[in-house]
Amino acid sequence: MPRRSTVIDAPRVSNPQRRALFIAFGLVVWMLAIGARLVQLQVNQHEELASRARSQQVGAIETSPSRGQLLDRQGRELARSIDTESFFADPREILNTDNTARRITAVTGQDRAELAGRLSEAKETNKKFVWIVRRLDIQSASKLDQLNLDGIYSRKEPKRYYPNDSLAAHVLGFVGTDEIGLSGVEQYYNEKIRGEGGKVFLERDRDRRAFESYEVQPHPGQTVVLTIDQTIQYRTEQALSAAVDRAHAKSGAAIVMDPRTGEILALANAPTFDPNQPAANSAEARANGALQNIYEPGSTFKIVAYSAAIEKGLVRPDDKIDCQMGQITVAGRLIHDGHPYGVLTVADALAKSSNVGAIKLGLLVGNESMYEYMKRLGFGSRTGIDLAGESPGILRTLSRWQPSSIGSLAIGQEVGVTPLQMATAYSVLANGGTLV
Repeated sequence: MPRRSTVIDAPRVSNPQRRALFIAFGLVVWMLAIGARLVQLQVNQHEELASRARSQQVGAIETSPSRGQLLDRQGRELARSIDTESFFADPREILNTDNTARRITAVTGQDRAELAGRLSEAKETNKKFVWIVRRLDIQSASKLDQLNLDGIYSRKEPKRYYPNDSLAAHVLGFVGTDEIGLSGVEQYYNEKIRGEGGKVFLERDRDRRAFESYEVQPHPGQTVVLTIDQTIQYRTEQALSAAVDRAHAKSGAAIVMDPRTGEILALANAPTFDPNQPAANSAEARANGALQNIYEPGSTFKIVAYSAAIEKGLVRPDDKIDCQMGQITVAGRLIHDGHPYGVLTVADALAKSSNVGAIKLGLLVGNESMYEYMKRLGFGSRTGIDLAGESPGILRTLSRWQPSSIGSLAIGQEVGVTPLQMATAYSVLANGGTLV
């Protein structure tokens, strides 16, 4: 008879066991997800998150370096930096911006509405730092410190100081609010004089209150010694001021140069200004006219024609020259002398500033040689002085001369020069012919 088959049923998993498996599987997946996220945060995003944490916990404030001294050739002080106090705010710590602004402006004299507006705007935009007032004098700073206002902090900042007020102002120049040179030597040598800034780091707690600070010290700038002599500069400024007053002139410039070396011993302009308060004067007063203002030199330019003729051996100082009773025609243009001179020596024609004598020598020298000697005396080019903004003047090329230009140029017309260029050219004559 056939054997009966037996069916054996597999054991079934109970519901509690099944739930436990699902929970265990879910825990494994969750732990893997957490682990992956931790790896992502600690490896892939470590630098970004660490930077964000540092920015929240540590605040940094730039500190200005102390600018180097400016000294005259004798080592006398012309400019230095002094300590002042500057105030700033963390607007997030200020409860009442209007009240804070009212109390601050009562000391500083600032516009109350303007300061309150800046603080309110900064607070609304969650800014960490706002300047209140920069480089406050010691007396006012002490009063502001005593108010002990929430969210208001201070730090020492150097301020440029010129102990001689307006003396050599156009040589020294001045600096802006951030102690950056804006004119004169202060601008030209700014990188050397300024030094390297530092930083103050403020560590904050969870309530954003500073509880500790440390500072990376700034490096002071280099000292610069000028060729200026303080005493000669003072005398030059006095003489210039008196001359401008006598002539009822709008402005003037004076330069004292050592013709042997080209060193500037004094350089003055009138009007002048106080570099301690540059904004109190007009831009015209602050401009360095001695190397920026261009003018027609007139008779002072006659040295070009005379020196060129003598240098080329065409005439000697004691040779005779007919000044034609004070008039000459060049390319159809009639030019007069101030006085009707007849026959003079070359030296006397120069001493009496004869237009006719200078034009005759210019014609004798010729266009090309006149242009060459003007260039050799430094006209039409910058002298290279260590001051910003120097003008090269105006000297047209030969191709742009008119037939009568030789007559005009010989007496200092149709050419534009600066006072510094004229001083340089005269130094060439004084030192025997070397451009310094």
